[in-house]
Amino acid sequence: MQFTNNLLALLTLLPLTLAAPESQLEAKFESGVSILGTAVVTTYSGDACNGSNEQVTVTNGGYRCFAVSNKRSIGYSGSGCTVTTWSGNNCRGSSFVATRAGCYSVLYGSVSIQC
Repeated sequence: MQFTNNLLALLTLLPLTLAAPESQLEAKFESGVSILGTAVVTTYSGDACNGSNEQVTVTNGGYRCFAVSNKRSIGYSGSGCTVTTWSGNNCRGSSFVATRAGCYSVLYGSVSIQC
């Protein structure tokens, strides 16, 4: 009888014992996840981030190079990324780097985003 009671007590504690390491593992995993960066870039036809526009988003270590036409300003929001405008349509030529989030009036043929 005593053996049966002890066995039942152990069996009821077993799920609690097994669950503890899993919850600790989840907490460690969640705290180890980091976001590298996010950039939301909007290209505009007007000089002051106005007029017709197109938007591109890059996150977490991504890279994108895209050509534009008839664009005169660029808006950047986010952090942890490098946004560069280029005179050529293939992310080459003369460049301008947006050093912080904001609106920039600049002529360009392509944009590269590195997060």
